[in-house]
Amino acid sequence: MTRSARFTRPAGLAAACLAVFVAASVPASAQSRQEETFDRTLSVQPGGTFRLRTFSGRVTIRGTGGNQVVIHAVRRARADRLRDIQIEVRQNGNSVEVNANHQVVERDNDNVVETDFDIQVPSSMRLDVNSFSAPIEVENVQGAHRLKTFSGDIELNAGTWNDGDGLDIESFSGDARLRLPDSARGSIDFDSFSGRFDSDLPVTLKTSGRRNFRGELNGGGSASFRFKTFSGSATIKR
Repeated sequence: MTRSARFTRPAGLAAACLAVFVAASVPASAQSRQEETFDRTLSVQPGGTFRLRTFSGRVTIRGTGGNQVVIHAVRRARADRLRDIQIEVRQNGNSVEVNANHQVVERDNDNVVETDFDIQVPSSMRLDVNSFSAPIEVENVQGAHRLKTFSGDIELNAGTWNDGDGLDIESFSGDARLRLPDSARGSIDFDSFSGRFDSDLPVTLKTSGRRNFRGELNGGGSASFRFKTFSGSATIKR
C-alpha cells in the first residue's frame, strides 16, 4: 500500500518568497533617481508676462535684449515620477505660463519633481514666480514683478529701473535680497512677524508698528515695493 505525502510551505517562507518576487519584478531603473533635461524656446514681444509655478530645485531668470523666452530645465526623480509628471508650457499671445509639476497621470504621493530652471526672457518682461523651496534669482529684468516662496530665498539684481517698476515679494522663512540702482524709488510696505528690513537707499518712514511699516524709498514715486514675510528678512543694496 502506497501512501502519498503532502508538503506544506511554511507561511513565513511563502511571504518572504513573495516579497523577493515583488522586489525583483520592479526594474532597478524605476527605483533609482534619474535625471533628464527639458528645452523649449518661444518667441514673444517685450512687455509680456512670464509665469512659473515650481516646487523644489532652483530658479534662475536672466533678461536679454532678444525677443525669445528660452527655457532650460534639469529634472531629477525616479523614472515613474518623471514619466507621470511633466513640464507644461502654455503661450497665450504675449504671455507664457510654465508649470513644473503637471500631472499627466494623477498621483496622490510623490507628486513633484525637483527641477532646476535656467530661463532667459526679454529684459522688459513682467515676472510672476511662485515656488515652495526653490530659491529664485532674477537678473536684469525690468517690470512689475511678483515673486513668492515658502522657504526659498529671493535675489534680484537690477541694472536699471523704471519709475513704474515695482515688486510684490512674499515668503514665509525665505530672505529677499535686492540690488537696485540709485534711481529706484517708490512706496514701501513691509509686513513681517520677526523679519528685519535694511536698505542702502534712503527710506522715509510714514507709519510703523510692531510688525510692519510704510514709507517712501528715495522720496517716493509711482512704483510699489511690497514685502510680506513671517520670519524672512528683506535687504536693499546699491
